[in-house]
Amino acid sequence: APATKQVFICGGGAHNRHSLRLLAENMRLPVASTATIGIDPDRVEAIAFAWLARQTLNGLPGNLCSVTGAKVPVILGGIYPGGPGLS
Repeated sequence: APATKQVFICGGGAHNRHSLRLLAENMRLPVASTATIGIDPDRVEAIAFAWLARQTLNGLPGNLCSVTGAKVPVILGGIYPGGPGLS
């Protein structure tokens, strides 16, 4: 991605300052935790799944063809409400 200007790191690695420094040195780009933009690095996966659920509930595609290589945008997942007596 030659137009990249900054890299944001999430997950456990975002807490490792040494790794962030090495990434910045090797990539020659500013590297920071997603916390610097208000997104808890330990919550990114949960946020992604919440967004995917939102897309599905709203009947919207959850894939980006230019990224996934899919031929068409599609709704990902499904909603299966339980009936009486189901838990």
